[in-house]
Amino acid sequence: MRISIKENGGLAFFPGLAKPRSVELATLPEPDQQELRQLIQAADFFKLPQSKVPESGKPGQVHYTLTVTEEDREHTVCVLAPVKSQALDGLVQCVRRHCRS
Repeated sequence: MRISIKENGGLAFFPGLAKPRSVELATLPEPDQQELRQLIQAADFFKLPQSKVPESGKPGQVHYTLTVTEEDREHTVCVLAPVKSQALDGLVQCVRRHCRS
């Protein structure tokens, strides 16, 4: 499984510098893999409405584009920050943390 995240918007946003970052679950320790899988399940990620365009918001507002690829399926969701769903926010923050490592 691969999870990609792209952060857009905000006051210091430069579109040319905003590149998606990814994490391969197979490269992580088992507890981290389990945490990410649990967060995906808790957020019911593959049942969320698919979107690659941010929800309407204020200009300069941060939004995240999150893509999860698992075997033969891929799903992309774009959400505004702060993320309203606690489960989805947990997933976004966990992926961001692992992409920085």
